Amino acid sequence: MGVLALFTAGVAEAQSRRITGKVTADGTNEPISNATVNVLGTTLGAYTNEQGVFTIVTPAGSQNISVRVRRIGYVAKVVPVSAAQNEISISLVKDVLQLEAQVVTGTATTVSTANAANAVTVVSGEQLTRVSAPTIDNALQGKVAGAIISTNSGAPGGGTQVQLRGVSTILGNYTPLYVVDGVIVNNATIPSGLNVVSGSARGNFSSSQDQSVNRIADLNPNDIEDIQILKGPSASSIYGSKGTNGVIIITTKRGVAGKTNVDFTQRVGRSTLANKLGERCFTSSSEYADWASINLGQAKSEAAAEYTAATVKCHDYEEEYYANDGVAYETIGSIRGGSQGSSYFVSGLAKHDNGLAPNDFYNKQSLRANVGQVIGSRLTLNANTEILHTLTQRGISGNDNYGVSPIGVFAFTPSIYQLNRNADGTFPQNGSQINGPSNPFQNADQVKTPNNTYRFIGSVSSNLSVYSSERQTLDATVTAGVDTYKSVDRVVSPATNYADAATNGALAGTLYNSDGNFTNANLNASLVHRMVLSALTGQTSAGMRQERRESEISALTGRGVIFPSVTNVSAAAQTFPNQTLGLAKDFGYFAQEEVFAFNERLLLTAGINSERSSTNGNQTKFYTYPKYSASYRVTSYLPAMVNDLKIRAAYGKAGNLPTAGRQTFLTSLLYEGGSGTRASTTIGAPEIHPELATETEGGFDLTLFNSRVRLSATSYKKKITDLLLTAPIVQSTGFTTQYLNGGQITNHGQELELDVTAYQRGNTSWISTTSFSRQRGFVDELPNGVLPFIPPSGSFGSRYGNAWIAPGQSTTVIQSVVGCRVAVTPGATCASANRITGFAADANPDYNVGFNNQINVGKFRASGLLEWRKGGAGVNLTNNYCDSYNLCADTLASLNRNIAFGAGNPVYVENTGFVKLREITVGYELPTTLTKGVFGGRAQNVRLELSGRNLKTWTKYTGLDPEVSNFGNQAIGRFQDVTPYPPSRTFLFSLVTSF
Repeated sequence: MGVLALFTAGVAEAQSRRITGKVTADGTNEPISNATVNVLGTTLGAYTNEQGVFTIVTPAGSQNISVRVRRIGYVAKVVPVSAAQNEISISLVKDVLQLEAQVVTGTATTVSTANAANAVTVVSGEQLTRVSAPTIDNALQGKVAGAIISTNSGAPGGGTQVQLRGVSTILGNYTPLYVVDGVIVNNATIPSGLNVVSGSARGNFSSSQDQSVNRIADLNPNDIEDIQILKGPSASSIYGSKGTNGVIIITTKRGVAGKTNVDFTQRVGRSTLANKLGERCFTSSSEYADWASINLGQAKSEAAAEYTAATVKCHDYEEEYYANDGVAYETIGSIRGGSQGSSYFVSGLAKHDNGLAPNDFYNKQSLRANVGQVIGSRLTLNANTEILHTLTQRGISGNDNYGVSPIGVFAFTPSIYQLNRNADGTFPQNGSQINGPSNPFQNADQVKTPNNTYRFIGSVSSNLSVYSSERQTLDATVTAGVDTYKSVDRVVSPATNYADAATNGALAGTLYNSDGNFTNANLNASLVHRMVLSALTGQTSAGMRQERRESEISALTGRGVIFPSVTNVSAAAQTFPNQTLGLAKDFGYFAQEEVFAFNERLLLTAGINSERSSTNGNQTKFYTYPKYSASYRVTSYLPAMVNDLKIRAAYGKAGNLPTAGRQTFLTSLLYEGGSGTRASTTIGAPEIHPELATETEGGFDLTLFNSRVRLSATSYKKKITDLLLTAPIVQSTGFTTQYLNGGQITNHGQELELDVTAYQRGNTSWISTTSFSRQRGFVDELPNGVLPFIPPSGSFGSRYGNAWIAPGQSTTVIQSVVGCRVAVTPGATCASANRITGFAADANPDYNVGFNNQINVGKFRASGLLEWRKGGAGVNLTNNYCDSYNLCADTLASLNRNIAFGAGNPVYVENTGFVKLREITVGYELPTTLTKGVFGGRAQNVRLELSGRNLKTWTKYTGLDPEVSNFGNQAIGRFQDVTPYPPSRTFLFSLVTSF
């Protein structure tokens, strides 16, 4: 039997042809490991080892063949191999324009961007981290066509909203789906409890104005290999009932075969105040006396004496308060390597950012370990794990009714008052008494608002080659993942605090404790069959997905805590408990067919995703989301300067699961001194189901001048139906409102991307990337019984400007009082009965442009990113604070606004267009002769960098920042600007080393 086996092996060897080769980088001849080498027209292939060497065994008698070589970061290359040739050398050119990046087309399949039928944006890890950013969302700003990415506040630790291709819901989930290494991660925004001391919603519980952080901020951007943005349902339908708002797919770094690489980066820097409103400076005692007699009811003689006695006649409160100039730092380290059968990537991060205000900060630590192992010739295992910790104190900002928000207090405080700490350690009370005795410097010292979050994200995946032949392969893939974290919010306001004492009297001393526990778990299993024929290649995938989401937020507010050192809520005189529980289970099937033809110039795709969810009214019903797409690469009959022209079209459907509506909840009540419950006044809908988005997308990709220029153009139309809404109901039923599905929104827009290698010769290059996008969205119809309405949150009334949902109107229209039916004399007020309500502006910008450049000259490197947001509008209520007592620097502007506002004009609706210098970096790689002595010759390269973020903003907007929003964490009406945490500019010096 052994002799027969040897004889059979010898015959097989004699009947096969062995081809060996080496793959290197063009220009440097450095070996390229982990490149895939495939024989065209077959499934035969191999990977290069750490020396860039590969071996392919083909059947005997194979004559002239061609092999395709691919490696992420390089342009794919097809090389002919003659019948007499058994050794080849292949050089690959750097893919500086990402012409060959792999993009997701299905749950278990990818294709090259050269064939992709959708406009999928790919952002590499290097592009993401050229300048350190607080969060991944911040790092993406200005880099994605079709995305509006705005910060909700200038406070440390993030708080960002990403909107892809317009408003896709009114009351439902509005954020994209985030997927990290196959794990569907949670991006909840957990109320911080700030409302209990600010009274922004006048209550004992958290509110939508808590200036909270979305939890994708926890992730470490330095661990990311690349990010793919699936912008609309034509691409994101593979995620079915969670894909309406787009999908952001994050792939973290993995080890590669070859020498172990150690990377270390140390950054230090600081943040400074980028913009301020300015204080009114009184130039004489008589001027101050006139003001004080009118606004404070103070005797002029007393006010004049007070002015004369003031040591400092004009305090710049903003400059004094937002002067926290401590050192920020970021320490990053990683180890990456592997052999032909195993790989590993281990990284760590320690980050500290200072807030501008006293005692504000953002700390983040992370530890990641990604490992991979090939077992035998058929099984590959990968495990990705990350442990994260963030500790943030964002202070107080935004709307408040208790006089604690610093910008609000400064707008009500004459600049002659001393607010800084006294020599004895105490703080003076605010002598103006306009908004109580509150002193922001005391608040920063005594009121604590920490958020402490521990998080684990992990996934395990296995790929088994079930069957493999020259023409067919069958692979089975299973991925299991979990994302779990505990987020703890605390608010501590002692009874000695002036604002707390004035607000709560005998119940002074406030505590808020909130514990949020979240767990997402998902399991994916799929089969992928690939058949290679002479005329075409077919790829069939099918499988299932199961997901479970659990959440619990337990909050307890205490009032009347006498002793400042006590932080136990049980010591409070009054307590107010609140708890929110959530559990959802989803299950779905998917199947997809992809056909490549005409030497892979044509790609046809058809797929379907069918899902059910426990959040739907009918929990057993499956909702189906199909997709179809086609792309064709024209390579013949093109002008000489054109290398490739791809025409593409795609159609798909995706859903948005109900966030509420299936159940009628109970609410607490007091009756004759006893506690009890009753049904809520909002009745659930047993037939509630997902919102449905249908998108058609088309466009072309053009490559010119030897792949030095790429132009991509896309147009899309997205229709969202079955919106999740609430409507009034006949009160005789015992309820006032009901949940229902109905109505329709339509979004349409255009996106352009232009990538240019403007110059490249030797070690000198200039690469420029420009993105352009414009989008419009309209409410087509509302269901019967639903009248035009102001969304449930995000408004201070039409007197200033609010969101408005009505058929035929933009989804982002700002409704406001726009005039008066009768003429009013200057200084008089238009009576409410005579005010004319209309549409003052649209919050949606006319278009967005990102302009990104990278220049390399020898050892010097420079890069910069400008973002231009043309048009759009917001409601600047911060100016209204200034105008109330005319205490901001531009007193004439305040006076004119007061006159115009009284006449019924929408003076607080302003243009929020801007140009921002988002990023800039200048770096220099030190000569080897210099680093050899310092690092003993072990360092491959050492680079020094100076970088900055948000260094300059050009805008006509008169507020602190045209981006911020008091209601940032919602889909509609997020254009309100109310005394926010001001923006900062950040400077960093970095030492970047590789060993």
